[in-house]
Amino acid sequence: MPHSRFVPAPPDLQPWLEAAVVVDSPAELAQSQFPAMVSSMLVVRLAGQVTCQGVAVPKAAWMSASTCATAYAHQGRVHAVGLVLRPEAAAALFTSARGAANAMRPMADLAGAPWAAAERNVRTAADDDARIDVLCQFIRATAAPPSDCEARRRHALALLTAACSADEGTGLHMGLSQRQFERRFVAHWGMAPKQFQVIARLNSTLWHALANEPATHNAELAVAQGYYDQSHMGRDVRRLAGQPLQILVQDTRTPLSTHWPLQMGAQTPPKPLHQPPQPT
Repeated sequence: MPHSRFVPAPPDLQPWLEAAVVVDSPAELAQSQFPAMVSSMLVVRLAGQVTCQGVAVPKAAWMSASTCATAYAHQGRVHAVGLVLRPEAAAALFTSARGAANAMRPMADLAGAPWAAAERNVRTAADDDARIDVLCQFIRATAAPPSDCEARRRHALALLTAACSADEGTGLHMGLSQRQFERRFVAHWGMAPKQFQVIARLNSTLWHALANEPATHNAELAVAQGYYDQSHMGRDVRRLAGQPLQILVQDTRTPLSTHWPLQMGAQTPPKPLHQPPQPT
């Protein structure tokens, strides 16, 4: 029986969510391994214990975008439901998420008082589909007018578009100098524009390798994803996903994979916001 399940985002929440995920992993699965990601995650754990680098993960937590591969250690069976937020969504929904990278925060701290009722409803819901519905309704309520979440989301999209489409030779992005723009971008995402582009390209590369083009040779994949060559792609994959691409692909084909997040991600086609990133 699969230990993780992909749930497509409802149409009205697609500007905010990549997808929803249900995880019910047996005790035999001792770890979950995530690559560097430009998306973030909202997770409610219903059973089991999870730690990251020896630190206990809160039962209801937000995990920010990350600039490196991350491993989560399991203790016993782990049952959780969660949402994968689009890169521009987290800081738009939760102002205290602004500027966070490689961070893990309790949802109660991130979302404040409205989260208490949502978490209670998740835990008392009849099944996992109902739990996902509760989380989706929480996002709807958070983003609904009179909040300015939508305006903040559009501003974040403008930052992303400017980061990847502006001509660096001019030094101008959104009417700002390159240094001013980079400071604004780092303040929003906790990483520089180039670093964001590199990680976004990695995420796209992993998706194509796992889901879209299984027969494509690595050299062709590298060129298609904007790398200088196959070795350039290989270095980025090892550095940001923790292992060579071939090993990652092979591991995701096994029934009980610590790389199940890649299995789930393979079901979510990347949604480009801008021009393809250029080689760096």
